Formats: sequence, structure tokens, C-alpha cells
Amino acid sequence: MRVLKFGGSSLATPATIREVGRIVLAARRREPVIAVVSAFQGVTNQLLECARLAERADDAYEEAFEHIAKRHRAAVSQLLSGRPKAPRRTRGAMRVRAQVDALLAELRSTLQGIHLLRHCPLRALDMTASFGERLSAFIVAAFLERTHAAAFVDARDFLVTDDQFTHAAVDFPATNRRTRAYFSRLFARSPQIVPVVTGFIGATADGQTTTIGRNGSDYSAAIVGAAVGASVIEIWTDVDGVLSADPRVVPAAFVLPQMTYEEAMELSYFGAKVLHSATIAPAVAKRIPILIKNTFNPGAPGTLISRKAVDDGKLAKGITSVADLALLTLRGPGMVGVPGVAGRVFGTLASKGVNVVLISQASSEHTICFSVRTSDASRAVEAIRQEFQFEFHADSMQVDVRHDQAILAVVGEGMKGRPGVAGKVFDSLGRQNINISAIAQGASERNISCVIDASQQVRALNAIHQGFFKTNKHLALAIIGVGNVGGAVLRQLAQQRAYLLSKGFDVTVVGLADSKRFVADAKGLDLRGWKEALRASPDRMDAKTFAHRIGAMEITNVALVDCTVGPTIVDAYPAFIEANLHVVTPNKWANALPWRRYEALMGMLERRKRHFLFEANVGAGLPIVSTLRDLIASGDEIVRIEGILSGTLSYLFNTFDGSVPFSRLVGDALALGFTEPDPREDLSGQDVARKLLILGRQIGLRLDLDQVEVDSLVPKPLSRGAYSSAFLAAFARYDAAMAERVTAAALRGNVLRYVGTLEHGKASAGLKEYPRTHPIASAKGSDNVIAFSTKRYAKTPLVVQGPGAGADVTAMGVFSDILKLLNYLPH
Repeated sequence: MRVLKFGGSSLATPATIREVGRIVLAARRREPVIAVVSAFQGVTNQLLECARLAERADDAYEEAFEHIAKRHRAAVSQLLSGRPKAPRRTRGAMRVRAQVDALLAELRSTLQGIHLLRHCPLRALDMTASFGERLSAFIVAAFLERTHAAAFVDARDFLVTDDQFTHAAVDFPATNRRTRAYFSRLFARSPQIVPVVTGFIGATADGQTTTIGRNGSDYSAAIVGAAVGASVIEIWTDVDGVLSADPRVVPAAFVLPQMTYEEAMELSYFGAKVLHSATIAPAVAKRIPILIKNTFNPGAPGTLISRKAVDDGKLAKGITSVADLALLTLRGPGMVGVPGVAGRVFGTLASKGVNVVLISQASSEHTICFSVRTSDASRAVEAIRQEFQFEFHADSMQVDVRHDQAILAVVGEGMKGRPGVAGKVFDSLGRQNINISAIAQGASERNISCVIDASQQVRALNAIHQGFFKTNKHLALAIIGVGNVGGAVLRQLAQQRAYLLSKGFDVTVVGLADSKRFVADAKGLDLRGWKEALRASPDRMDAKTFAHRIGAMEITNVALVDCTVGPTIVDAYPAFIEANLHVVTPNKWANALPWRRYEALMGMLERRKRHFLFEANVGAGLPIVSTLRDLIASGDEIVRIEGILSGTLSYLFNTFDGSVPFSRLVGDALALGFTEPDPREDLSGQDVARKLLILGRQIGLRLDLDQVEVDSLVPKPLSRGAYSSAFLAAFARYDAAMAERVTAAALRGNVLRYVGTLEHGKASAGLKEYPRTHPIASAKGSDNVIAFSTKRYAKTPLVVQGPGAGADVTAMGVFSDILKLLNYLPH
């Protein structure tokens, strides 16, 4: 006998119910089966909301009821329609519709009663909730019956509980007797039949409908499986099995092929969502294996939970957490050496119905820490104060409460008797500056639990998961632009290959392109011969074609590295994003697009869940963008950004003192690679304007480039037309005017600096005088100096200074973005 349980996600639509039918009938061909089903996805919550609306005399309950009724009627129509081979099938469909309507009429009557009385006792709430499973099981059984013998089974006929409505306790002796007798009779009459059982619900000995707790359909399956002596209990859900962590929080989480009952109980208790924590108990008692399977991927092997512990070499089996907790600490000298304090604490909490999730006591007996649900915290404090009122009055005890806490649990049979496991947990958290409020470890050594601030829960889970399940991360790169910056990026990648591998990063270059050709290889290009490979490639460069070629490789993690200048490749970014590439670039054009195009590009990145990294857009290799983002993310308020944002102009005005003509210095900067290929880009101030625009947009300003006030150093007659080498000769005619400006400033004890300023929602760039003692005047060489004045950094600005131009430092900024991307990506 095999028991198969299907949750709400498996019964969300008629299409998923058809898949459930295929799974059930495939299993039935091998051996007898019993199917246990939940309500359709979301229906239980909708039913409870109906009851609450009716209790408040809110006529909206009728509309909510009609929504539920319409959904179930539509399911019947879709599942039982099509190819009626005989009048009997048509009559059968009509009968099913009539019985579903009868159930819905009973539900309406229950809600009307609640509405009339303006009261919904827990007994009525359970009755209302029961219709979800009753309707679901009836419809699934009717669908199966089209091709195979099947029967609707109401668990209230054999699952006996007490009268603690909404969380009734099961009377196992009575339930086991009735369950065995019920299914013995059923299979005796029809050996081939597939019973479809209502999960979640039961009944008292006198027939009152009860529910056995949320997610109780898992529990129902285990109860039935244990009673009939099933060979296996299968829990069919929407994931491939029990994962090492919650994949919504830890992207690197993976499916665990096997685990023990004890491991599963620990994980489910501390928040793992695949299993109901009470599910395992009946199976453990009868040593029945539990198999977790995916309805939407039935070919996946799933997770087998059994007595057998498998040594897979891993210390931990899973990392899980539970939030919405409060940590209470009872402390004081009145506890030291006094017997029975702990007994009084937990006895009084139990008497008030407060469940304690975790306990930790210092060996000094000076403190007892324990965690409770946030909803129970005030009740727990009041109970403690009443129990120890005399000690509190004498100031020998007090209780502290820390809200917004979470428990992290590391679980695994492999932790037993292995030194250093706790150290690995605490080291992983310590490296992330995550403080631990309390620690607990049982004598079994299969669980280490700790309490932390809930705000750090996600970071903590990822840190611990990385510590216990570290594997290589793979990232493929498609690089466009192999000149000064692109060539330097390739050199750094080749030089750091061994280092990256030692850190668990496997980075390969799968595509290279210049303005004429591209070369692509999904296995990775040999960086020792990339120039020859590119030169020999027959593929002519077209950005969209290149994007399609890289996308066709279907590599999981791949990024475009755009080391070009100007808008050509930026215009093709949508093609790369559609091909599932992240984007890393020092090219400023994307971030300086007209607002509507910029907004559309950012929206596309967000929809496609692609990362866009551009640290080198401002300050080359300096952490300007990341510093600004960190300030904003930490809640700081940006007041003013001011500084030298152009490495080219910094070099020119740090060097220019009038002794050498300004035009000659520009030529030297061009030769050193400090300028753009067209130096007018730098001299015009447009490069600074774009950087101000980028920073402004990062702090939330809706700016366009034409809104930045710019003082250009390029005379108007020289600003038009394509750039040529004749520009420098023509520019020399203006050397005298620039020499006069620098001399005049020097006479006043000042220096000239080309500075960008962002303040009061406005951006401007121009040549300004500064005293020699000013931080901006202290720049050397091609240094950028950026000062962030914020609400926190009000008196003294936060200053970032360093080389802001040059191929190697710009490539370093690109390389740092690649490292960031690696850290963002899942394993």
C-alpha cells in the first residue's frame, strides 16, 4: 500500500489536477494506493475569510462565497468535459455537478448561519474550513473515476479527534481501528479502487467536524499511512524535495536526496516548509519511509526520509530558520543556587498556553533565556511577573524582552562527534558581523541553534550555507572592446585565474569582440591566444548577432563586459538582456541615456532579473558608486557631492602651472591614455556632466544630460566636426588665455580645478579656484577627489581619493564588478 498526499499547489488548476491524476494512476499500476488531498490552492484562507466577513455582518462574504463556488464549478466543467463516449458519462458529469452544488449549498447555509448570529465559534470555523478538502477530494475522485475506479472518502468517517477545534488532537487508538476497518471493507468490495481522502479534517466521537491544524493534510496522510501499514508515504508538493535551505532566501540551496526522521523533524520544527512538523511522528512510530516529490517534475528523485542515516561526507544536512520571535531573559541574583526556578518558569508558561521554542541557560544560573512567538511575548512576560512577583518586588529578578528575533538551526547527523562544527557556524556569522543573542545545542549534537536579530536572518542563512556547502561558482563572460581597458581586463583575468579558482570562482571568457569581428566558444577561449583567435574569426561583428550567439549557448550565468566607448553597443543592450546576460561596463552611455530610454532599460533589467554593474563609470577603479549606494542603503541622506570627477582634467590642472602650454599637456595626456580617443569629450566637461548625471540618478534625481550646467574648455569654433590630429594645433591658439587664468589664481594663493557639483537637485561642472589647503586642491597626478556631504557626514565630508584615469585602474573597477557579480550569483 502506498499513500500519496497532494498539497494545494498541486491542485491549483484543472491542468495540475490532471497531472495529479496521471501520477496517481501510474502509481496504482504498481501497487494499491490511497490519495490524500488538500483544498485547492488558497481556498482554505478564502473560506476562513468568508467566515470572518459573515461574523462581522459584512455582506461581502456572499461575493467571496460566489468566487469560491465559481472556481469549483469551473473545475468540474473543465475536468469532466470533452469526449463523452456514452450517455452514462454525461449523466455522471451531471451527477457530480449536482453533488458539488449540494456541498456548496451546505457551505452557503453554514455562512448564512454565522451571518445571522454575528458569531463564529471555533466549531463553526472548522465546519467552514472543512469544505475546502471535501470539495477538492470529491472533484479529484470524480475526475479519476472517468478512467479508473475511484471513490471520495470523507476522513471524518474514521479520523477521531478531541473537541479542541482548529487544532484538534488525534485519538490514535480509535483512529487506527476505524481506519483499518474502513479501508479493509473498501478494498474488499473493490480491490482496484483508488480512494481519495480529505486531508486536514476529522471528527469527534459524537460526529462534530474538526481540523487538525494548518498544513494538516500532511499529518492526515501520515495518520492514514501508519494505520494501514503503508510501504511508503509520498508527499507531493511544488519543489523537488527537501532543500538544504529555503531557496527564496539562499539561492544556492540544493535538494537533499536522503535524510533521517530526526533530521527532518528538526528541520520542520525550525521552519522548513515542505513538511508539517507533526507529520513525521506517526511514520516514525511505524518506521514508514516518507518520500517528498514534485508534482510538476515527477521524474525528479525527490527526498527519502527514513531511519537510515547516509554518510555523504557533509557535516550538516540543512540550514533553516524561524522568525517572528521574541527572546526573553530572566536574570538576577535571586536565581543563583535556588532549586526549581526553571521548573517554575516553564510550568507557568505552559499553564498560560505559551509555547517555548528555544531554551538557553548559563552555567552560572544567573540567567535563563528562552524564545517564544511574538504573539505570546506579552502573555509570557505577564506570567513570569505573576509567578515571581515577590522576587521582582525585592529586585532580585527581572525579565528583559528583545523583539524581532529569529532562530537559525543547523541540522545534520554528520555533526555528531565532529569537532569544530559549532566553530564553523559562529565563524560564518562572525565574518558577517552578525551578533548571536543565545545558543542552544542538544546532547544529540544533530542540531545547533542560535538566536539573532531578524533583520540579519537572510545574510546569516547565506553565510552559514556558504560555510557548510561551499562549491565553485561559474561565470562566463562575453567581452566587447579589447583596446586599452578591455585588454587590461583580459590580462587581469588571466593573471588572477588561479586565485579566483582558489576562492571557488570559475570565470571563463566565452566571447570576444572588437569593432570588426567576434569569436565565441561555449567551452571558453584560451586567454593566452585570444588575439590570434579574434584575428582569425570569420564572424563579422554585429552586436545583436553576437548577443544571439552567446544566448544560444544557454549558459546559466553569463555577463556582457562592455569595454567600448559611446552608444553603439549600449543601443544593443536590450538584445543582450533578452539573451539572459548580466551587464558589467565602464561605458557611461547607458547611465546617461535620455530619461525615458534609461528608465526603460532599467525596467527591462529588473524584469529579466539581470544585474547591471558600472563601478568604473565614475572614478575608474575607485569605489565611488558603491560608496554612494552604501550610504543610501544604510539610510543616510545625501546633501552634496562635489569633486574632481575627471582623471584627465585632474592630471591637466594638477600639472598645469603656465610653464608648459596647456595644449601640449593635452597631447601628453592623450598619449598616456588618460583621455578619451577624442579629448574634446574630456575638455568639454561632458564626461564630468555624464558622471554627475549617473550619481544624480543613483540618489533618485530624475535628471537628463541637458539639465547639467557645463562650463566647456573647448572653444566653440573647435567643438564642431569630427576629431582629427589638427585639433591640438588649433587648440594651441588659446594657450595664452588659459595661462592668464592659472597665473591669476596663483597670485591669489589658489589653484584651478575642474569640479563637478551635485546639490539641491541640481548639477553643474566648471573650472573653479580653491585654496591650496582645500582637500580638492590636494589632488595629485590623475587623482579623482570626491567629497560626500551627508546628514551623517555633515561637519566633515566623506572623501574618496585616488587615481581616476588609466587603463589598468579602470580595468580594476571592471574586475571588481565581476567579483561582485560572482558574489551575487547562486552556486
